[in-house]
Amino acid sequence: MADGFYFDLVDYSDVNDVSTGRYVVVRHLWEITEDRPAVNDSNVLSQATTHVEALGMKPTVVGLPGWQGSVDNPAASLAWFFDNGFYVFEIDDDVT
Repeated sequence: MADGFYFDLVDYSDVNDVSTGRYVVVRHLWEITEDRPAVNDSNVLSQATTHVEALGMKPTVVGLPGWQGSVDNPAASLAWFFDNGFYVFEIDDDVT
């Protein structure tokens, strides 16, 4: 990819296998389908803001608005997002 980034969607069943790194959290995917709904609940979105701030993640736009940042323990730090319907992508900076 020309921008030097690659985003791998992390499946909840694989979260224990991912390591410290940079991640992006978004509330919906580019192509919404029935089995990939968006998070629209204002209370959940408000809680998400609290969670990303605690993790030191910053707002970003990677085709979608979301949050991006480094996470030391993805299995523990990102579980809340999976449980509340968000999509998590691992960033691979080495793809060119």
